[in-house]
Amino acid sequence: MLMRFPVIAVLFFWPAHSFAQNLLLNGDFEEENICTEYKVNCAPEAWICNSDGFSNYFKDRNRAHSGEHFMAIEAGFTRKPFQRTYIRSRLLCGLWKDHRYRLEFYVRSRHPILDSIGVIFTPYDFLFGQKRLQNITPSLFIKPAKGAFVKDSVWQKVSMDYTARGDESFITIANFSRKDINGETNILMEKHFFVFLDDISLMPLDPRESLCPGWKTNKQNIYDQDERHEFLRQKIRQYKNDPPIVVIPSTSLSVIDTLVLPDVLFASGKAELQKSSYRMLDSFCRKLSGKKIDSIVVEGHTDNTGNLQGNEKLSLDRARAVETAIRQRLSSLSSAIITRGWADRKPLTDNSTPAGRQQNRRVEMFVYTRE
Repeated sequence: MLMRFPVIAVLFFWPAHSFAQNLLLNGDFEEENICTEYKVNCAPEAWICNSDGFSNYFKDRNRAHSGEHFMAIEAGFTRKPFQRTYIRSRLLCGLWKDHRYRLEFYVRSRHPILDSIGVIFTPYDFLFGQKRLQNITPSLFIKPAKGAFVKDSVWQKVSMDYTARGDESFITIANFSRKDINGETNILMEKHFFVFLDDISLMPLDPRESLCPGWKTNKQNIYDQDERHEFLRQKIRQYKNDPPIVVIPSTSLSVIDTLVLPDVLFASGKAELQKSSYRMLDSFCRKLSGKKIDSIVVEGHTDNTGNLQGNEKLSLDRARAVETAIRQRLSSLSSAIITRGWADRKPLTDNSTPAGRQQNRRVEMFVYTRE
């Protein structure tokens, strides 16, 4: 909301600093899960395959896209119709309805089947679904980041934008083709049509979005799921007719309020705030009272007159003066206040005129809060 101050004050919303973070855990598969039954590293943390992890989790530095681990899904099998596997993970935080998210990962296969691979987002754990993959329409079929998939076994980047429904809690990657993939693989001793995956990420495109408040608890719960073999099959049988809906809190939306204190609110050439600034700061701090403040950034700026060392000191001292004034008015504030002095490095306009130089002499305050 626009607050009205005298002409010397300007309050407005500023483009947000990016808060985006990956909403998928262990997307590079490097963190290993200790399976309950065998007490060995047999699967990646946070990701579960609907078949035994031993045959779909690979450790090979020379073949992985990065690191040394990668995963496989079975897109088809030479000896059994529609035999397929998939991998699934729970989202770290939920998605906002109608917001857009970018899903990226790397795939490779020796078979020309990558266009058949899809992604589905569900509010329930896909492990407990009963439908056959070939009867399901995925949320997305994968697309190469550039051009088209090449017919080779090199790693190829996938990049897709997804518009959320608002009820997503799980992601599953599989072959959703309505046609079966069978026949000979033309690879010695190999009967499986594999697609390999690595470095999976899901990022908000809205820079205001950050991780939900309970993300640490969510992460622990996801990592605590250790069933991967017979115990997992028992759980699937238990819930196959009634898959539970898992509701997770959506990402937080950060809002940025910005206040600009012009040069005339300071003593000439000094860091001391004039009394004429108090009313503006009082009003601004009242607006912030009761809000969930993540952090405050205060940045001082000068024009290009004088020497750099003096301008750096003046700009930083003015930022610190504003910090002190803010803390005096928000006595309960426990959030960090970051102060920076930019001297004349970030002018708003040309320094060649007196009016331009005065506009460049300012202190900007960015307050990050959560909805």
